[in-house]
Amino acid sequence: MTRRVSSVWSAFLVAVLVAAIPTVYAQAPSDFATEPDKSMANAQESFVKGDMNKAAEHIQKAAAYVHKEGAKVAKNAKDGVMKAGDQLSKLGGEVKKGAVKSGDQLKKTFAQVDHSLAKAWHATAEQTQKSGKDASGALKKAGAGLEGAAKWSGTKLQEGTQASVDGLKKAGKVSTEEVGKFFKGLGDGIADLGQKLSG
Repeated sequence: MTRRVSSVWSAFLVAVLVAAIPTVYAQAPSDFATEPDKSMANAQESFVKGDMNKAAEHIQKAAAYVHKEGAKVAKNAKDGVMKAGDQLSKLGGEVKKGAVKSGDQLKKTFAQVDHSLAKAWHATAEQTQKSGKDASGALKKAGAGLEGAAKWSGTKLQEGTQASVDGLKKAGKVSTEEVGKFFKGLGDGIADLGQKLSG
């Protein structure tokens, strides 16, 4: 009798653990504070639950946000952002058709989109700083994009890059000296993560 109860209990535990695995690796909407990551996390959550229409809807919302951001970044960075928005739109269509079979494909695309945003906002911060204006807002958006790309790809940011991202979160208006430090830290992180994403 004890053996039977033990084997039933073991089977139950295995079933619970197997059911929990996709949830553990999915990004939760609460993991992100800003768009487009909130919508992408909602899409990931809907995808894991099997609701492809809702997932596609969230991806299209993220794509619309990214396209709007394309109008706000420096002209030399606009194409990268627009391509990232197009990449999301295409993914949303594929999810809706049922052509996407793995959440990993979503995460990879989401990481690439956030990386594109980080690069664009970093370039925008550089251009803003050169014109003598406050680059804090653009740097904060670059940091948020870089942090999102790292989360989606499961990559840990280098210590100096993480310090820059954390410093930007806490800072109000950033001093000229801090801008230089944060700018370099983010630039290094964007380059490093870009190599990891393409490799």
